[in-house]
Amino acid sequence: MRFVKQIALLLAACLLAGCSASPLASDVETLLRAPQLSGQTGAVQGALNRYLGVTATLRYPTRGEFLSPFLFGDWDGDGENEAAVLYTSDTSPNVCLAILEPDGTDWQVTQTVEGLSSEVEIITTAHLRDADSTQLLVGYTSAQGDRFLVVYLYSDNALQQILSQQYTQMLLADVTGSDETQDLVLALPTEVENGGVTLNLLTNTPDGFRSAQTLNVGEGDYSGCAALHASTNAEGEPWLVMDGWTSAARNSLATSIITYDSETGFLGTYYPEGVSASTLRRSTLRYDPALISTDIDGNGTIDIPMELDDGGILTKPMDSRLKFLLWQDYSTPEGGNACFGIYDAEYRFFLPLPDSMRGHVSVRSNASGTGWIICNETSTRLYCELRIVDPADAGGEGYVRVATIGSQQLQFREVNHYRGLDVSALQTGVVLFE
Repeated sequence: MRFVKQIALLLAACLLAGCSASPLASDVETLLRAPQLSGQTGAVQGALNRYLGVTATLRYPTRGEFLSPFLFGDWDGDGENEAAVLYTSDTSPNVCLAILEPDGTDWQVTQTVEGLSSEVEIITTAHLRDADSTQLLVGYTSAQGDRFLVVYLYSDNALQQILSQQYTQMLLADVTGSDETQDLVLALPTEVENGGVTLNLLTNTPDGFRSAQTLNVGEGDYSGCAALHASTNAEGEPWLVMDGWTSAARNSLATSIITYDSETGFLGTYYPEGVSASTLRRSTLRYDPALISTDIDGNGTIDIPMELDDGGILTKPMDSRLKFLLWQDYSTPEGGNACFGIYDAEYRFFLPLPDSMRGHVSVRSNASGTGWIICNETSTRLYCELRIVDPADAGGEGYVRVATIGSQQLQFREVNHYRGLDVSALQTGVVLFE
């Protein structure tokens, strides 16, 4: 809009100055015209417009791996790539999906289907039926925030829905140990507070791709699913990590681990040795919605955050902004790998610290109020300073950039060396959250 206003002001100024309007008007029209696609996408859009008899409005997914209205892939497994396009038109207020086959140097529309709403949140692809064909998964969202997933199968120039399901979270992963196809796990909407989360496993069977099992997780504790993650145990066997909302207000989280028994074909909840369901959820309870489980240390397994009361000392006012966290992947009966450190709730990042510091560290504000200082537990020995500043004010002797947080820099300055607490460890270990 700012650009349009600038052009309008420029046009008005030239007219007042007695300039000829026609050349400038032509330039303005060129500038304001929607950008023209080129190459393959341009040819696909042209073929779609000719088929519809009108100009289609391209619709972009709001998140996910594919943020384009165009996708190319071998949907039917014939060895040749087809095109898929998300669009709306004057006759179709909901988002439509068109499939186009290559036709020499051009494209031919073979199928169009109207979707479930006027917005597409996500579109992705998966090998759900076999290793050759690729299915399209489109997540639609309503004005009320409800999510609906449709799985489309394209075969013999026909597009059909093989699944249409309301959901809150979805995950594509190899849950059942298949080498050729992927599994789909959906978290279904929770109808009552603390009613738990129902997970629906859909997988390829001799009878085709279908729902294989549902499992209710955390009844009495969870009011919805915040996130689903694919992970593995120490033997490399697949399992799921689920973050669940523990309140209807969605301001607190806890985590469960779900495994698949290949012998029985059933999902089940896993608890580490000596850890009960209530103990696991209580130990993983946290009160920051940004603290979703993630691979915090980059070793390929999903780590679950736990807030620590014995991590160290946080002096005022740092105690209202910082938290000591322990991230654990539970990949072994002993608890698996763990990563200790500090979470900054204001700027939403995690700073790893050496394990030997746990319980033997104190944190206080720095003199400028731009960050904090890490000391020993009695605050008699200063190890380092962390500060967050504007790049224009990033000068100062001894400060080194560790990470960029939005428009600001996280900087590190060493005071007294502590093994494992250095620039290289922090630059590779700092994790930013949304």
